[in-house]
Amino acid sequence: MRLTAFLVFLFGTLSFQAFANSVALEGVKLRTTIWPPYQMMLQGELSGESTDTLRCIFGDINESFSVQVMPWQRAIQDIRLGSADGVFTSAPTPELEGVATMSAPFALEKWFWYHTNDIDLSDLDKLRIGAVRSSNQATWLESEGIKVDELVNEGLQLLRLVRAGRIDAFIADARHFDELMVLDGGQGAFSDYFARSFVRYMPLGVYFADEFLAAHPTFLKRFNEEIADCAGEAVTLSPQEIDGIRRVIKSRIEPELEHLNLLAALEEFNPAQENLSADVIQALDEQWRQEVMMQEQPLINEVLNRSASTYLRSVKQSTGRLISEFMLVGSAGLNVAQSDVTTDYYQADEQPWKNSFSSDKSELHVGGIRYDESSRRFQVKVSWPVVDRAGKSTGIVVIGVDVEEALKVKQ
Repeated sequence: MRLTAFLVFLFGTLSFQAFANSVALEGVKLRTTIWPPYQMMLQGELSGESTDTLRCIFGDINESFSVQVMPWQRAIQDIRLGSADGVFTSAPTPELEGVATMSAPFALEKWFWYHTNDIDLSDLDKLRIGAVRSSNQATWLESEGIKVDELVNEGLQLLRLVRAGRIDAFIADARHFDELMVLDGGQGAFSDYFARSFVRYMPLGVYFADEFLAAHPTFLKRFNEEIADCAGEAVTLSPQEIDGIRRVIKSRIEPELEHLNLLAALEEFNPAQENLSADVIQALDEQWRQEVMMQEQPLINEVLNRSASTYLRSVKQSTGRLISEFMLVGSAGLNVAQSDVTTDYYQADEQPWKNSFSSDKSELHVGGIRYDESSRRFQVKVSWPVVDRAGKSTGIVVIGVDVEEALKVKQ
């Protein structure tokens, strides 16, 4: 059995037929390498989280695919030479810029620096850094201009090099590090040797060759549409991270917001908005969504030019990169003020409104994490109600929070 696994690892092509009547493609040719927990060989078969997700996606879009397991650099070369249609599981990498396009992420790694307790990360140039050869971390460190002093073949070596004092720090996904600690069992508790510092979230997906996508122009859209159902909880925030975001909002954002300014804006615009019929609200929302794609934007500009919108923009700017957008929504579910152009005018059918308008005034609702492909940043929407002097909810505040920036804040 081990020999079978070894041969498949080196030379094998594993085929996955989604449905017998698949006719759109002859079979998408993918490349990968072994990288637990995403790709693993179990009893001679390719398994792991990414493989399971791909089986689900290709099944849903009624297509077949095959996978060859090989060293990562050879997989990249196959994409460049046109002998492969895609490679997984990959973080954004400059190696494939202009050659392939990354799918929406179907997995999310949480990267930390792992180091001894006495290490100061403020000057990385003075530290001895380690990384796994050809790993996502090694590629990212190179792109950031951070010198890697020790390249190894697998992660357990990094852990042991830190223990031996031969390197000072390395970057690893939190789950992968926990697995390394288990493999290194009996060597002491985490806190005996290590501390960790958050680096960033890293989206993982499939890079599809641009030549393949040009030949199949609807494929990537179909593929991306199935990710949410097939990836399950691969892209989620932990309860501890949600609590951390709430603490940042309470300590950094709420003190900057003048409640009376928000209440004054709601008291000014709520009466007129509350008198609008459902048909008028629907027509205004449709007008707004059309204006988003046009140069002339009278309705949008009227809201953006309000003094309350100017105020929200100033608060947003004071937070640096922490906040991506501010919205103040009135009791009719329509925008009263906003820092940036939103895709919709009517918000009462959105989850932040449903979570917050009638909720306890002290509760901050943190939505699901989403990946913005244009900025390559992870964001969540946080919302809470705005109450008047009698304790009645008169609207809600919605803010877009950069998750990575929030989790870097010292609390």
